[in-house]
Amino acid sequence: MMKFADSLYRCKCLKRAALGRMATIVKRQAQSLQYLEQVRQHLSRLPSIDPNTRTLLICGYPNVGKSSFLNKITRADVEVQPYAFTTKSLYVGHTDYKYLRWQVVDTPGILDHSLEDRNTIEMQAITALAHLRAAILYVMDISETCGYTLEEQLNLFNNIKVLFTNKPLIIALNKIDIKRLDELSPEKRAVFEQFAKDDVKIVEMSTFSEEGVIEVRNEACDRLLAHRVDIKLKSRKVNDVLNRLHVTQPLKRDERVRAPYIPEGVIQRLESMQVNNCQDQPAKKKTERDLEVELEEDYHLDLRKTWCLENSDERYDVIPEIYRNKNIADYIDPEIMAKLEELEHEEEARDQAGFYDLDESEDDEETTAIRKLAKKIRYKRQVIIGESRSKKQARRTPSVPRPKKPIVREHLESTMSELGIDMDNKED
Repeated sequence: MMKFADSLYRCKCLKRAALGRMATIVKRQAQSLQYLEQVRQHLSRLPSIDPNTRTLLICGYPNVGKSSFLNKITRADVEVQPYAFTTKSLYVGHTDYKYLRWQVVDTPGILDHSLEDRNTIEMQAITALAHLRAAILYVMDISETCGYTLEEQLNLFNNIKVLFTNKPLIIALNKIDIKRLDELSPEKRAVFEQFAKDDVKIVEMSTFSEEGVIEVRNEACDRLLAHRVDIKLKSRKVNDVLNRLHVTQPLKRDERVRAPYIPEGVIQRLESMQVNNCQDQPAKKKTERDLEVELEEDYHLDLRKTWCLENSDERYDVIPEIYRNKNIADYIDPEIMAKLEELEHEEEARDQAGFYDLDESEDDEETTAIRKLAKKIRYKRQVIIGESRSKKQARRTPSVPRPKKPIVREHLESTMSELGIDMDNKED
């Protein structure tokens, strides 16, 4: 603008034209910017998946119980409906097993057709199976109430079996509350026996009755832990660590038997329990935690039931603040009157001993001189502050210019005389 403008007005016009041109270009890109905003919002809604942590990946046909299994072992609270493709994206939950944090990923349902015919929802599950190093939980509906037969579910398993390579695999047979594996025909059971021969673990469970749910999770976690340890042992880094590890095996030094020490009281109690067959033993006392688990939402912590009073019926009486025009809090301590009398005797003894008498000591000459000097210093300080304030106020008032000030001859003569200049020949 400075190059093509010869005045400030021309600069202003060029600036306005440039801003208008910028606004026009941005308006033309409105659709692209709106699309990018939608992409940004979609990416922000995607779950945060850690590819390096311990992961359990749930897959299978739609409506076989994948999301229900995720809700049972985690707090993900995924929507569960009796129709297909309720889950349209990846959902992540977290659980604990053996004091370790585990990541559980729920994938959308997969249908049995070619890769080119799969939609974007199914491709999310395929991508997760291909790129996540996790234990695979292939969930099957053994009751066939999901709308797909066992043959179709087995065909899907064989179709995506390539994605299970070098990964721990478990087949979870869900909905055993409707039909169990033993109730299937011999032809269908023969297929699952073939899986057992291929070292594929088959576990039955029911997300409705929660039977076998924890066993499925534990089996998957154990297999994944063993698989991860095996991979680390086969890596090159293990040789750098083995030379720093040493396992000591204690040797037997003599023939003496060192049995574990058990106290006599414990031995007697164990013997009495065996003799009486636990019949005469008192029942276990119910703790507040047991009551909380039993009553759930109806539980209320009651501390008054353990109060030790002469009359147990008075435990839940309302305690008044004022009784017979007297404050109850003043009579809580039974020895309060004795303590009050003791305190009064102590105060009387202090008063007689002159503890509260003021010491009127006269100041010596040095202290008096210091006080007078301090008084003069404070006075001088106040004077200096006042002069400074008056000068500041004088500066704020309008002053007469120096050329306009009248020159007084007597003032000049007195000033020159003070400076030591002889003013006798002042006429010259």
